[in-house]
Amino acid sequence: MKDLSPPLEADLLPVSRSATGSVFAATGLLGDDPVPVVFATLADGAPCVYIGMRATPKTT
Repeated sequence: MKDLSPPLEADLLPVSRSATGSVFAATGLLGDDPVPVVFATLADGAPCVYIGMRATPKTT
């Protein structure tokens, strides 16, 4: 997706935190409705972010 879309920018409001990840509500992505954003770790240990139904691994 790197070359298909510009980077997303949004304000993140914390919702919850657990051992499996942190959940935020992103405002400013899709109009006025908040969008869930989850920072988590994949089974192989790679950090990732879920926005909607898409998981994106962290890149350096």
